[in-house]
Amino acid sequence: MTTQLTPQQVATEFLDSVYLISHSEKTRITYRTALNHFRKFSQSYYDTDEAQVVSKIKSEELDLYQVIRNFVIYLDKKNIKAQGLRTYLSGLKGYLRHWGIRINSDDYKQLIKVPKIVRTREVALTKEMILRILRNSSSKLQTTILISCSSGLRIGEITQLKLSDVDFDSKPVKINVRAEIAKGGSSRETFITTETANTLKDYLKKNFGWHEGKQNWDLQEIMIFGRLSLNNINSKAKNPAQSAKQGLQAGLRREIAKIPELSVRNENGRRAIHFHAFRKYFRTILGNVCGRDYAEALMGHGFYMDTYYQLPEEKKKQMYLDAEPQLTISDFETVEKNIKMLSAKNTQMEEKFNDLLQYLRTNKIEVPNL
Repeated sequence: MTTQLTPQQVATEFLDSVYLISHSEKTRITYRTALNHFRKFSQSYYDTDEAQVVSKIKSEELDLYQVIRNFVIYLDKKNIKAQGLRTYLSGLKGYLRHWGIRINSDDYKQLIKVPKIVRTREVALTKEMILRILRNSSSKLQTTILISCSSGLRIGEITQLKLSDVDFDSKPVKINVRAEIAKGGSSRETFITTETANTLKDYLKKNFGWHEGKQNWDLQEIMIFGRLSLNNINSKAKNPAQSAKQGLQAGLRREIAKIPELSVRNENGRRAIHFHAFRKYFRTILGNVCGRDYAEALMGHGFYMDTYYQLPEEKKKQMYLDAEPQLTISDFETVEKNIKMLSAKNTQMEEKFNDLLQYLRTNKIEVPNL
C-alpha cells in the first residue's frame, strides 16, 4: 500500500532534493520562498491550496501554462524584480516536475513571457570609500572587507573559511577554496595582499590566540569568521556560516548608515556598498592589471578556470604580485605615488635609450646586440 504524502511532506522532499545537488542552504531558502509564493498565489487565484492546484493541472482541469502565466502576473503585481521573479519561476518548475508534471521547454518559451531584466548603472567603489568604511569598522568586519577586496571571494565563501585554508607561507598568501564551500562546487585558489594578510594575522592573534610561525594545530578547523570565542568553536548552531554571513552584512549596513555620504544608492534603488560590490571592485582592479581571464578565474567563474590552471605556479603568483600595489587600500596614496614615480623614471630611461640608439645610427656606429 502506497502512503499518500501531504503537501508539506512533498514540499520538504522537494527542498531536500534541491539541497542535495548543491548543499547550498541559500538555494533551499530561495526555493522555499518560491513555494510560499505559490501557496499564497493558489489561495488568491483559485481559492484552494497548492496541492489542489497541482492535482487539477494533472487532471487537466487547469491548463499548466495558464497557471504559470497567472503566477507570473501575481509576482509582478507584488513588485518582485525581474531577476527574483525568474528565480521563483525556476523553483515552481522544479516543484511541478517533482509532482510528475512534464513541462515542454518549447511550449514554455512560446507561452510564458516574463519581464526583462533591466540593466542599471552602479556606483563604482573607490579606495577612498572603502578606506572610510574600514576606519569605522570592527576588526572582524575590517578583515572581511579586505579579504573580499583583495581575493574576490564571495561573502558566503569567506564565512566558511577555516584556518587550514590559509597558506601564510606562500608569497603572496594563498587561500584554498574548498569545493564544498565554493558556489560552483569546484575547488580553486586565490590570493590576498600583504596588507590583508597582516590584518588577518592580527585578527587571529586577538580572537583565537594564533601564533605566527607555529603550527597552531588546535585552531586548524576553526571557522575564522564564526563565533569569536574558543568556547564556541564546536557550536551546534543550525547554520553558523549563514549566521556569520548575516551578521557581517548587518554590521556593514550599520557602519554605512553612520556615514551619510556613503549611504548612496544605485539607479535601481539598491545600496551601492555591499559585499558583492567589493567583489566587483576586485574584478575591476585585477582585470585592469592582469586581464579579465585571470581575475575571473580567481573569482571562481568556471569558464576561465582551465586557462588559469595552465599557468605555471610562479606565473600565477607573480601576476598577483604585479597587481598588489593597486589592490592595497589603507596605504594606497603612498603606493600609487611610488608607482607614478617609477613610471616617470621608466619613461625617462626609455627616452634616453632611444636617444642613444638614434645617436649610434646617425654616426653609423654598430648597435650592440642587447
